[in-house]
Amino acid sequence: MNFVNVILPLSLEGTFTYKVPEELQNQIKVGQRVVVPFGGKKLYTAIVAEIHNKKPELYTTKEIYSLLEDFPMITQNQLKFWNWIADYYMCSLGDVYRNAFPSALKLESETFIRKSLKNIPWEDLNDKETFVMQSLEVRTSVNLKEIEAFLAKKNIIPVIKSLFEKGLIETDEQIIEKYKPKKITYLRLNPEFDNSEIFKKALTEIGKAHKQREALLIFIQLQQQRTTYIEKGELVEKSSQSVVKALIEKKYLFEFQLEVDRREEYDDNIEDSYLLSEKQQKALKDIENNFIKFETVLLHGVTGSGKTEIYFQLIDKFLNHKVNSLLLLPEISITTQLVGKIQKRFGDEVGIYHSKLNPNERVEVWKNTLLNRHKIIIGARSSIFLPFQNLGFIIVDEEHDSSYKQNDTRPFYHARDCVQILSTFFKSKVLLGSATPSMESYYNHEQGKIGWVELNERFGNIHLPETEMIDLKKPLAAPNISYELKEKISQCLENKNQVILFHNRRGFAPIVECNECGHSPGCPNCDVSLTYHKVTSTLKCHYCGYVRALPEVCPHCHSHALETKGIGTQQIEEEINHLFPEVRVARMDVDTMRKKHAYEILFEKMSLHEIDILIGTQMVTKGLDFDKVQLVGVIRADSLMNLPNFRAEERAIQLLTQVSGRAGRRKQGNVYIQTFDPDNPLYVFVRENNYDLAKEAILNERKEFLYPPYYRLIELTFKHKNQGKAKKVADYVGDYLKHYIKSPLLLGPEEGMIPRINNQFIYKILIKQPSSKSTRNIKSYIKSALERIRQIQAYRSVKIEIDVDPL
Repeated sequence: MNFVNVILPLSLEGTFTYKVPEELQNQIKVGQRVVVPFGGKKLYTAIVAEIHNKKPELYTTKEIYSLLEDFPMITQNQLKFWNWIADYYMCSLGDVYRNAFPSALKLESETFIRKSLKNIPWEDLNDKETFVMQSLEVRTSVNLKEIEAFLAKKNIIPVIKSLFEKGLIETDEQIIEKYKPKKITYLRLNPEFDNSEIFKKALTEIGKAHKQREALLIFIQLQQQRTTYIEKGELVEKSSQSVVKALIEKKYLFEFQLEVDRREEYDDNIEDSYLLSEKQQKALKDIENNFIKFETVLLHGVTGSGKTEIYFQLIDKFLNHKVNSLLLLPEISITTQLVGKIQKRFGDEVGIYHSKLNPNERVEVWKNTLLNRHKIIIGARSSIFLPFQNLGFIIVDEEHDSSYKQNDTRPFYHARDCVQILSTFFKSKVLLGSATPSMESYYNHEQGKIGWVELNERFGNIHLPETEMIDLKKPLAAPNISYELKEKISQCLENKNQVILFHNRRGFAPIVECNECGHSPGCPNCDVSLTYHKVTSTLKCHYCGYVRALPEVCPHCHSHALETKGIGTQQIEEEINHLFPEVRVARMDVDTMRKKHAYEILFEKMSLHEIDILIGTQMVTKGLDFDKVQLVGVIRADSLMNLPNFRAEERAIQLLTQVSGRAGRRKQGNVYIQTFDPDNPLYVFVRENNYDLAKEAILNERKEFLYPPYYRLIELTFKHKNQGKAKKVADYVGDYLKHYIKSPLLLGPEEGMIPRINNQFIYKILIKQPSSKSTRNIKSYIKSALERIRQIQAYRSVKIEIDVDPL
């Protein structure tokens, strides 16, 4: 076993072979983190994927530098899972590693410079070179990132290169440990004081230092009250820093440090399970019976039917069988509210994992999962990558939700689909839950692939909310609030209840337009108009992040006739504050939820009824459960329908059904949907809560036009700052694929829906394949086309992304 194949956190195909040094021969294991050199002097943290004795014949192998732990950080099942994801979603193992592994554990070397032994000719150096060398006079080595704080980025490389050529500096690569364990300083009494005579003598000696004597007696009293160690900070609070320091110097007290989890331990009471209703009991029994025949079962339960309690009871049963559970949720907002409920039932056995955790917290959840300290994991889509032990049960709540699909970085995976594969490695059961199941889940049920259980009654026999349509063509109380909705909100508030208003666009207005010439300020980097944010008086691009101040005059004709068009959540908030000046209003969107504990604070205020009206984007549609919310208003439902996407109708019905479900969780509520087209059949489905009928209409249309679930999709995206080059590569790949895939199963290449984002021109190709057939051949054609592209030097700079099963 002289060699290992390792996975590097880079977008490069395959694994890389390294020699194992003699001193590490008997220590190396699959799944361990190792430090390896790659690409010159650069060092990376790699994962050992395979150990073997096959020496590469075509090149000389480099050696592993060191091991970072003496145990594997990745399990065998994880490595299998990573390989499946890389194969299915057509990305590299490095892409999966980079996405799946906590960033604080992926160490990369940082470049340091140090002064050489050569004398410095100060008179020959320019100002920038002098600054760098003076820094090295003070410190033995300096990180390039530290130099960036004083020199512009564009100047650093030329300056360093010049000093290197003059022989004045040398470079070093150093691995910097990013993960910092949390340590708490504790105090203990000098063990010699167990002898009462020595202790009496010590008290006599300290007698004149009254404050020290008092602090020592307080410490002894605290120690008698509890079995745990006493934190140094606790004694400092009751005394002072100088007094405690004196006791330590005199060796009356000894201090020591212990590593602790950043996650606070749950120290409240554990609640018993709730009694299920007759319908819930039947659903629970049906799920258990379905698990005998199927590995995956879908629970189709209306909003407020009590699906969460069924989840908890199933988790409890699996825990009794000594297997662990994973509860996946689409949004952090749901995670926040559900965490409290699940901790009250299962205490410290619960681990929480999502993107709002800081890097150190993510590492600790990872390690605790690896050591099997967490029997239940609750989290967002990235939770599927944790190093599970003995995973027996997986729940995907709100399985229809698009948040389970990753769209920003490779791999572009769908967590709901991935858990089907993950479950095979552990032989675990999967429960999908939704009030509005995805078309794919309906199709899989019809094909006999998954079980199906209905729960069509709200808990406590509470009726579903009554839904009414409001015609926006009638006179309005405010630009976006009808008189009818205003009246209903007033009645709800008079009855001391709460209101949720939903509109799926943040900001104040999506467009600022000149009434004189029609000019609308656009993003200089993207082919989109800038969104007006009134709170900061800025125009923002929601695609690349570009921000500019709102101009006082039209940049095109210098007119003052600038006017906002369209609406966002900020504008609705302003109108509500105008209509109801005494009411407490809050907003829930990306702009207001950026801070770490923003969700917790908002939910606490809603629970304590410190908010009367909550205005939000689709964040408010998911899983919120507040007793006093009796009215839900949808400001403009038409904006959900009029999207250029084959899933638009499905998503619109799901969003409207989900947001409607926030109303009347304890007694029947009301939903008011404002629209210019109240007779649209899709609104009838929502009003009558007839999702099955809507499903039939959507599926028939999908079948006719060759879309999922009857066909699988693969989307190729071509990006480059030069439009001609992006188009040429897209045309080249399109022409190659036309030899194997015929119309109508090959669409494009066409410009992207937004032709330019962040100064990158975009072209797309869409490939369809019947669901009954494997996509393996299609994927091999795509890989062949991309290999040909890489052989053409001029085309290598074009970024090509492959999205399997795009939404």
